[in-house]
Amino acid sequence: MIDEVFTCPRVRVRLRQSTFCGVLDEYVRQLQMRGYARGTIRNCLGAVEHFGWWLRKQGLAPTAVSQDLVHSFLHRHLPRCRCAPPSPTEVRVVRPALNYLLRLMRHGERPEARAGVRLRSASDPAPPDCPEPIAAVLDAYCGHLREVHGLAAATARSHVYFARKFLERTFGRRPLRWDALAPGDVTAFVADYAKRWRPSSVGVVVVALRSFLRYLQTRGQCDPVLVAVLPRLPKWRLAQVPRVMSEEQLDAFLAAFDRSTATGQRDYAMALCQAELGLRACEVAALRLDDLNWRSATLRIPAGKVARERELPLAARTGRAIADYLRQGRPAARCRHVFVRHRSLCGTPVNTSVIQGAMQRAYAQVPGCERWAGTHALRHTAATRLHRRGAKLKEVADLLGHRSLDTTAIYTKVDLPRLAAVALPWPEVRS
Repeated sequence: MIDEVFTCPRVRVRLRQSTFCGVLDEYVRQLQMRGYARGTIRNCLGAVEHFGWWLRKQGLAPTAVSQDLVHSFLHRHLPRCRCAPPSPTEVRVVRPALNYLLRLMRHGERPEARAGVRLRSASDPAPPDCPEPIAAVLDAYCGHLREVHGLAAATARSHVYFARKFLERTFGRRPLRWDALAPGDVTAFVADYAKRWRPSSVGVVVVALRSFLRYLQTRGQCDPVLVAVLPRLPKWRLAQVPRVMSEEQLDAFLAAFDRSTATGQRDYAMALCQAELGLRACEVAALRLDDLNWRSATLRIPAGKVARERELPLAARTGRAIADYLRQGRPAARCRHVFVRHRSLCGTPVNTSVIQGAMQRAYAQVPGCERWAGTHALRHTAATRLHRRGAKLKEVADLLGHRSLDTTAIYTKVDLPRLAAVALPWPEVRS
């Protein structure tokens, strides 16, 4: 496999004599199966070779590779490396390259590794370079969120992320001493985000940290005072008006996708799923071919945030866009997901980051939406358009998958025609 990447004989010989020479062919094969370009694979091999050289200098064998060693290489050796000062490209590539190596070393020659499993699972609660004690706590906490609380995968990942940040900030790579946790650790963690983030985003941090501390409290590892010290940020229900697109902006947004390319066809179909059906980005990413019923023109939405399935009518324009993508643009893939990647990790399902990036690039071409990010504005737009056309709140709630009508009531505030009809005229007009 190395011979397919490098044509220079000297480089081939050097890699064959490097520390990880025994796994490099499998390493390259795994990256090729995921559709990485040759230049990216070369950069990854350079990072692995550099890491192997550092291990040999430390007197360590390849079998000794661990998360702690990867962390030490990244944060202690690489910043002040004199033998080969890291370029910006290497710095950007070296962490995922070593994470791939660590996964491969863990899998070894097991059948699932040879079958091409993902070297890093999207459901892993902690990244490979996370310290082992913290990773064990996060693994148990993630299971608690999914099995006891029934949280959606995305919500559980968000809670686990902030729990990891809190533990790394408080303990670093030291042993976890729960009796050493103090109220100052909690307030300092929240205050650090409050300096940089908006109040609504800080509220997400507070909710996640409160959940984690309560989990520790149930296990006898946390003082109730730590939970009580967390601030409760004021939040008035229905206080804000959702951001929506006008009809002109929506037309310009959909026209921004280049449907002459396979990627443009995919992104256009994903945009319609959100703008016409009101799907969340995670629901678009989770769509499978078996969820499409072409005979009845319906779309089954798997259980996600609301932990229940729902069936939606498949709009004609959205159905045509999905069909065009499946027939003309979708690459051959083993997975049954509707929308897959086209470049790196080719043939694997898209995630929410891919969807958000595609939508943000289209926003940039729409007047008034240039600085928008995320995808919830499309969901708001779908609900608002439906309500303006006469749909009742219950029908809008069923489309969006809301359990409570109070959640859907926010869309009455942006239905300007109906608001104008019920608004009373000024007294001087009546007179």
